[in-house]
Amino acid sequence: MPVLAVRPDRAELLGRAIRDARAGRPRLVCVEGAAGTGKTSHLRALPDLAPDFRVLATTAAETPYRPAYGVLEQLGVPRVVADDGRPHHPAVAAQSLRRLLDDESRGDPLLLMIDDAQWADDESLDALRLVLSRLSGDRLLVVVASRPFARGEHRAWQRHRHDAGAATVLTLDGLDDTETAELLRRATGKEPAPTLVHRLREHTGGNPMHLRALASEYQLDALAAMPNLPAPEDVALELTARLTAMDTDATRLLRAVAVVGASWVDRFDAAAVAGLPHPLAALDLLVEDGLLVVEEEAQLSRVRIVHSLVRAAVYQSTPAAERRELHHRAAESLSSPMRRLEHAVAAAEDRDDGLADRLEAAAAAAHAESDYRGEAQLLLWASRVARSADRRERAWLEAQLATVLALDTQAVRGRLSEIGWARDAALRTVVLAWLLVVENRVADARRALEAVPTGVVERADERTRSRLLVLRAWTMLVSGYPTDRIAAVLDSLPPGVPDDHALRGYYLRTAGQVAARELDFDHVQRDFDAVPTAAGETRLADTDKLAWRGAVYALCGFAAEGRRDLGEVVSRIRGGRVDAGSGANHALYAFTLWLDGELDRAAVEFQAALDLAPERPHPIVQAALPLVPAVRGDARADELLAESESVVRDLPWHEAIAVHVQAGVVRLHAGDDDAARAGWLDHLRSVFGPAIVSPSSPAGAIWHLNVALARVWAGELDEIDAHLVAIETDMIVPAWSAWARPWLIGLRAEGTGDDAGALELLRAAVTGPDTELPLYRAHAHADLARVAARTGDDATATASASRARRLYRRLGAQPYLARLGADASTPRPVDLLSGLSDREREVAALLLAGLSYAQIAEELYVTRSTVAFHLGNVYAKTGVGSRHELVRAARATSGEG
Repeated sequence: MPVLAVRPDRAELLGRAIRDARAGRPRLVCVEGAAGTGKTSHLRALPDLAPDFRVLATTAAETPYRPAYGVLEQLGVPRVVADDGRPHHPAVAAQSLRRLLDDESRGDPLLLMIDDAQWADDESLDALRLVLSRLSGDRLLVVVASRPFARGEHRAWQRHRHDAGAATVLTLDGLDDTETAELLRRATGKEPAPTLVHRLREHTGGNPMHLRALASEYQLDALAAMPNLPAPEDVALELTARLTAMDTDATRLLRAVAVVGASWVDRFDAAAVAGLPHPLAALDLLVEDGLLVVEEEAQLSRVRIVHSLVRAAVYQSTPAAERRELHHRAAESLSSPMRRLEHAVAAAEDRDDGLADRLEAAAAAAHAESDYRGEAQLLLWASRVARSADRRERAWLEAQLATVLALDTQAVRGRLSEIGWARDAALRTVVLAWLLVVENRVADARRALEAVPTGVVERADERTRSRLLVLRAWTMLVSGYPTDRIAAVLDSLPPGVPDDHALRGYYLRTAGQVAARELDFDHVQRDFDAVPTAAGETRLADTDKLAWRGAVYALCGFAAEGRRDLGEVVSRIRGGRVDAGSGANHALYAFTLWLDGELDRAAVEFQAALDLAPERPHPIVQAALPLVPAVRGDARADELLAESESVVRDLPWHEAIAVHVQAGVVRLHAGDDDAARAGWLDHLRSVFGPAIVSPSSPAGAIWHLNVALARVWAGELDEIDAHLVAIETDMIVPAWSAWARPWLIGLRAEGTGDDAGALELLRAAVTGPDTELPLYRAHAHADLARVAARTGDDATATASASRARRLYRRLGAQPYLARLGADASTPRPVDLLSGLSDREREVAALLLAGLSYAQIAEELYVTRSTVAFHLGNVYAKTGVGSRHELVRAARATSGEG
């Protein structure tokens, strides 16, 4: 189809976007307008306006089933689903799109175009939104064309499109007289009269599709002679009459294409559905008549009707009996099982349990492959064709649950009133509870599950009953219920791990944490032994077990082991091999990095955990967020700590509270409010109850270390030894417990006024290298310096203060450095990175940690071009010209020479 010239004002708008993108200022242009207003023509004109740009383009198809990341797959984006078939979180899929953009650009500017985005899947647009939100310096122009979105559709994309500065919006409100004349001239080969041009533009609202339809049906002279121009509906009637008079084979082929689908159709499929053994003559006739177009990249391989409006008119004008026959042929001849079933449903004349059986079997297979969007569509079809009302209701409820699992929560929220009227109380509760769990409204989910009467649970089928009980146990765990009550719910389940993999992760985490709290050494050991010590050798299917082991190590203060396991899990998430979950794995991995003293990298992972979170961050994520700001004296620490307390008060999950308690100790330790320190334990007791800081709590060794420090501040010195015993007799005992005992006992001695005893114990504590828990080692050195100074041991005081400064400086722990005061014997180091933006500092920190451009891009969820842009700024602001110079400068300014 000829490409119309773009109106000058629109060409200038597009030209500015092209120039910006060419100069490394990435741009998004949204081309919006009603059907037939010329959106596709504008997209076709863009490659000519930007001839030096490489082009990636696709068109979303109007189908009842929109597979997750279908549009990204059409663009050639790899790994949009995990190896087990589950669609990725948009943040992970976005990284796959970034890799494609890096690979396709090859140093040239890149034009990415998506047409008919109103039919795109939510996941693709969300991934694109995340890519756009993190671009810097990329030579990228993204153009998205769509009709106005339906209310409630693509909400995140619409919010992004309306953000100030996020997009340039080009609204197409129809052609003007000059463009109308040009269209008529090209369509008819004749010169239209100006009065007719104006009449036609006024009559059609400048809609190119309607104008072309009129020009194809009538001569210009005939149109000029008409006192009343035909309405679009009249054009549809004319099209019907035209088809009736057309060659029979051509009509049959056109109707077959309309039935098979709204997007590109394989011509052999179209011929098979039409029942034409020799379709080429009919195909040529339809192409010549402007009703079909062929795919340019592969001549005659695929065809489609020229426009969706024409396709709709053809489909609706096809007699019902013929349409049903065409659907039946499509159900037998198409290669896609999903498409065959779609057409089988369209061909059905009555309710059909046999067809419902096929649909439910296909839904079960889709569930096993984690294709929840496909499962939902298949079950919706089953809910229409099954004979029994109960069976139709059950299929419909299962479809809503599959929609929840596909994370399309807004769609299910819009159907809550219908769900509430369902007769199957057990299944409707599972749907509601799982929706609330996905939205991180765990307390509401628990209340809904607990409200189900015992009789209803017992009468439920085994699958529904398992789902009810596992979700109930998991929500009780997160809500801080006593372990024995959670164990009782788990004990009522059939033995073994549920075979429903959508439920498996909830069961494994709940059963594992119950075992850890009950000090069930055998269970925990079985969990640890279930995956190899070399984390990278873990089977993909056992990644959740590896994540569980890493979580236990992290929460017990085993930084190296936790990094090993969780680093592999996070690498698999970033690589698109496993599902991202709720961000908790990234947060726990960040916690291990924080324990190991890599605060910049920890901050990167905490941000990733937030990016991967649903609407509300996971409690573990929320509880850990204050850790880095607290050490560095960032004013945000207090605000984050208050938010964390609010979350864990509502959801008193023991493990999340444990992290919150530690974050509070870290924040208070960095501050100077002695009264707040002394009152921290009482505050915790008042909020969470007296047992919250009990030495008998199985919260992990690192938690006991922090609570013991708080005991020192509160003057509760007699309880310190109980925490040390808990550390030393835990299921797994950290190596750092050897120096933790003399450190804490030394602080207890100081608290009783025994400075001599404290000095001896603290000296013993800091013997050996500072390789574990560097923040806490720095505290021990600072404590020794304080006691030594008070007892007149100036040499020890000076040496210990120097070692503390070195560790604090490496951590960027400014409050502690200020407390220790300047070291007169050495010049004050300069923070080389102090003038950088947050993102530039992250890039620099990862570069200094030895990561490559590609690795930095993966860690930060950005493109390699964005990394290069930020590094250019880093080099300019720090006065260096290369990675090696930056490393040398960083060492020199840190005092490590």
